[in-house]
Amino acid sequence: MKFTALALSLIASTAYASFEKIGPLVYEPRSLVTDHNAIDLDQQAIQIELAKLTGDGFQNAKEIYQEGGYSKSFAEIRLENGLSKDLTKGTEITGVDTMGEMINGKSYSTYAAGVSNLIVQYSTLVTQDNYVNCQVGKLTDPNTDGCFKESGEITIDGRSYAYTYDVSTDNNNGRTIQGFSEQAEDKMYKCQNCPYDEFHKYYKYYGVFDYANIWVLAALEGSQTGFDNGNADFSIYDYEGREQAVKKGTAYMAVYMYVIRELEDAVDDCNNGCIDCNDDPVHAWDEAVAFYTGSTSDQLLYALADKRCINFKTCGTEGGESSTKTSKVNYDIFGQFALGQQSLLEGNCPAARAAAKRITDLMAVPLIQGTIRY
Repeated sequence: MKFTALALSLIASTAYASFEKIGPLVYEPRSLVTDHNAIDLDQQAIQIELAKLTGDGFQNAKEIYQEGGYSKSFAEIRLENGLSKDLTKGTEITGVDTMGEMINGKSYSTYAAGVSNLIVQYSTLVTQDNYVNCQVGKLTDPNTDGCFKESGEITIDGRSYAYTYDVSTDNNNGRTIQGFSEQAEDKMYKCQNCPYDEFHKYYKYYGVFDYANIWVLAALEGSQTGFDNGNADFSIYDYEGREQAVKKGTAYMAVYMYVIRELEDAVDDCNNGCIDCNDDPVHAWDEAVAFYTGSTSDQLLYALADKRCINFKTCGTEGGESSTKTSKVNYDIFGQFALGQQSLLEGNCPAARAAAKRITDLMAVPLIQGTIRY
């Protein structure tokens, strides 16, 4: 029996209804991924800087690419006196923001008693519009309203600690688009059940693990890539040419492969035959949907599929249209997203793997269309 994307979404929405839906085709996550969803805002900020077509704009874009601004925000603070006892990763930490409001965070890592330098990750909310209110990193127009104020007290396990830090330089990010590619060796090649098939194809062709990162940096800097195959010399291109190479490299090389990585990770961790005991795999699957779609649905891979369907008359639920906004690729992928999620929840790991494989195949269609078009 063939299910539509809408029907599969309804099947998958029987519980955990407290998380905000993702994308125009309405995927219902079973875990909190609003922070992951916001990675498209880094892409948007990069593109804004690139569009200036100046050296300063490209430098700003490079810094946002490398250090982020919108996803997994944290503060690096210094305690006047060290911790009175060991601090476990994830422990709640409270304080006051620059607007005088109470804010919550959590310990980014585990710290031993006596340590005075801490990283505190800001808490993420379930609604996308206000998922976090401290967005700094390397953004040229940062939002510091929800950041810890520069000095004061934080509370950990009922104990108060005086602290100081610099709001403008000590608020950073633990998730970046560059990181998606830099982590490829560990997360897609040397991990358990690795190398992942799709990543291995690209690694064999380019000859390096972080091929996407090398491509983007070369385009940003106007240099050569040095691959085994598919070399590019960006020194011969002007800002407009390099702008296009950066935009494509970040969204359609780095983010693209990391979406596939999250799908593979979800299936690898699936407990076959175990009902409702696959929370971690489902979270990884939700992350894949978030990275594919983004918070705005107009910056990453979801947007690419809809752009190219107009050019190749592959829009609509059955394809063959060029006037509708949504591609058949996205209808089909979101159907598989819902089916894969339900399969994980039911402990049907072979079905989840089949969905991951189908999504991976479908994701290649807009890339091929774009290659033909340009």
